[in-house]
Amino acid sequence: MADAEFAALFADLAPRLLQHLLYLGAQPAEAEDAVHDAMVSLLTARKGGMEVHHPKAWARTVAVRSYFRRQHRETLVSEVPDAAAPISVDAEVAAAVDFREALKRLPARQSDIMRLFVADYSVSDIADLMGMEPATVRSNLRHARKKLALILSDRSRSMQA
Repeated sequence: MADAEFAALFADLAPRLLQHLLYLGAQPAEAEDAVHDAMVSLLTARKGGMEVHHPKAWARTVAVRSYFRRQHRETLVSEVPDAAAPISVDAEVAAAVDFREALKRLPARQSDIMRLFVADYSVSDIADLMGMEPATVRSNLRHARKKLALILSDRSRSMQA
């Protein structure tokens, strides 16, 4: 891979990977480290002759795995960085903001699993990333859905009152 080609890929991909990791709950420094790991790994693989057909997807997977492997505790950071709420929001955006706030009220493990699931990771991918059995992931998802439904219904009732 030519240096210019890789530089263009890095400029395009790194900010999106960083944003994705922040969404998953990484602190900025953790996200930057994971993005760096992914991009170095991609460059090393390509220079070593490995054929990477989908470099963006490959780098995203490596970055997420790097982030999860760097964790030194059982559960991940449960806080998602707050985004400034726009002055006028439509119903879909308001629901997304409510969902993010509700995620903060779940136990850390359930919140982490739900974030990955919402980000289109499969149950088996989540199990691999978090080092647990798929049945445990499904159980956590089931409990998280029930709690989220209660949290969101309580919130909508309080807003109507």
